[in-house]
Amino acid sequence: MTTEPTQAAVVLRDRELGRLVRDLRPDPPDQARLFRGRLISSDASCYLKVGPGELEAVWMPAISARAVDIVARVLATGTFAENNQQWLLLEDLPLRARSDRLEDVLGVMRCAARFQQVAADVSLPTYPIDAEFVTTYTRKAIEADCPGAAAAVLTRIDADDQWLRSWGGHTIGHGDVHFWNAVSATTAGPWRLIDPIPRNAHWAWDAAYAQLTSGVPETPDLIAVLADQRHRLGLPIEDAERIDQIRTQLLGWSSLLWWALLPARRYEPWWRSEVERNVDALATLRH
Repeated sequence: MTTEPTQAAVVLRDRELGRLVRDLRPDPPDQARLFRGRLISSDASCYLKVGPGELEAVWMPAISARAVDIVARVLATGTFAENNQQWLLLEDLPLRARSDRLEDVLGVMRCAARFQQVAADVSLPTYPIDAEFVTTYTRKAIEADCPGAAAAVLTRIDADDQWLRSWGGHTIGHGDVHFWNAVSATTAGPWRLIDPIPRNAHWAWDAAYAQLTSGVPETPDLIAVLADQRHRLGLPIEDAERIDQIRTQLLGWSSLLWWALLPARRYEPWWRSEVERNVDALATLRH
């Protein structure tokens, strides 16, 4: 009786990878998607990701080829002949950023702004943050007993989405900006992003998303930081009053999304109160 080869076995005997990398090992050891090894050409440490998402598989190489200061450098890409799984070989940046350290925050939001800047000239698939998306996750949040006036938010999503689009701030963003997706070789940076799932959304969405996924009480206002980084790059931002309204709307949307998707944080008193405050603020927002 024959058995299907394990993914680890496929990785370790792949000829193309074998010409590039030695000493590949699963890291962590109890899985077969993430590996560390050393480049044969330079002996530098490298990081192999097996089976990246469809968007990640095309966007990581595209951004890496256009700029050296946004994402972890892509060293090679390929597909395993045995099972048609794609892979990405990256520079190894083993440390993760923290949302309670200002220097980390500045570095990560600069990467987010640079991604938006460079992605504007890239023609690859994305998906939208739109009324349909927000409605879907607001309903899921309500089903999960989200605190605050989520039902009131549900009734205004179409109008809020139209208002947001009227300001012309939509762009292509990284789509999964949070501090576990920001990596570096040292605690002092420079930070680089990984795991993009680009979305067409208002530029502030990346920051609102990160505020709820990985924000803690010490995390600064990420939308303000991202706005400043965009301004420094010469990218357009709205005036302060409009940004305040946009912040209220997007933190409300992000709170509903992550209440639906991140049940582990529902038991954190601070985070729960933030969700409730953000949802209630959006329910009473006047444009």
